[in-house]
Amino acid sequence: MVRRFRRARREEGGFTLVELLVSMTIFSVLMAIILSLMITMMYQAKDNLGRQRAVEQGRLGLAQIDRQIRSGNLILDPLNDGVAESGVPANYSLRIYTQEGGDDMCVQWRVKFPPDSEYGALEYREWEPDDTSTATSWSRVASNLVAPSATFAATDSQSWPPFWVDTTLPSGTDAQNIRVTLRMTDPDAKTGSKPQVLTSVVTGRNTVYGYPSLTCNVVPTP
Repeated sequence: MVRRFRRARREEGGFTLVELLVSMTIFSVLMAIILSLMITMMYQAKDNLGRQRAVEQGRLGLAQIDRQIRSGNLILDPLNDGVAESGVPANYSLRIYTQEGGDDMCVQWRVKFPPDSEYGALEYREWEPDDTSTATSWSRVASNLVAPSATFAATDSQSWPPFWVDTTLPSGTDAQNIRVTLRMTDPDAKTGSKPQVLTSVVTGRNTVYGYPSLTCNVVPTP
């Protein structure tokens, strides 16, 4: 009877201290791995949502620019649209004399970077061709744009500014083929995340009909 009791106690003795320590160590390592994976997945989901929001804004702006250029009577060369005309450097603004919606209008787009921020905004305004006093205030269409990473070169896509005449494509008129490039990001994205790049070449069909080149040359105060 005594032997049986001792054998039962040995069988019900549980884990030793060393076994408990090893089990706790393994459990802690597994929990750390799982927690790390969860944090990584949360950051990735946050990055993806931020990029998706930024890209949706950029696509809306790009679609509107596309419509205006395709129905444009005249597309002015963005190289000549500087600080005096738009408040931003050359190739960061675009002026179009367009008939989108059936009304003749001068429209102007720009990508502006505030001096205290690394993120820019895509902005838009319009006015009647013969009356700059009808100009609307600048409206923000998309936020969180980033600047090109290098000095402009047509052969380097990383250096493309927001607007420029793509001379690598055939063009029958001045400023007919406009390359639009928007680099979108999210301020909450993790460090080192690459921006989403939206780029498209838009051709203004109506520019071949010889509309007066001086239309929309007078601009409201930037």
